[in-house]
Amino acid sequence: MLGNRRLPFAFTTGTAVALWALAAAHGYGWQMIWLPAAVAGVAWPRDRKRTLDHCLRRLRRQQVESR
Repeated sequence: MLGNRRLPFAFTTGTAVALWALAAAHGYGWQMIWLPAAVAGVAWPRDRKRTLDHCLRRLRRQQVESR
C-alpha cells in the first residue's frame, strides 16, 4: 500500500491535520494554520545516500583546496 519511506510522512501529516482540525473546532484554526505544513516539511522523506560524514569530507576538501 504505502512505501516504507512514505509511511512516517503519512502518519505525522495525518496527525497534524487532525490536531489542526481540533484546534479549528475550538476557534484557533487561523492561529494553527501553519501546523500541517510545518510537520509535512519536517517529515518529508529525504535521500539517505549523502550522510553527514560525506558532507563533512566535502567541506574539508574544499577548505584544503582554497588554501
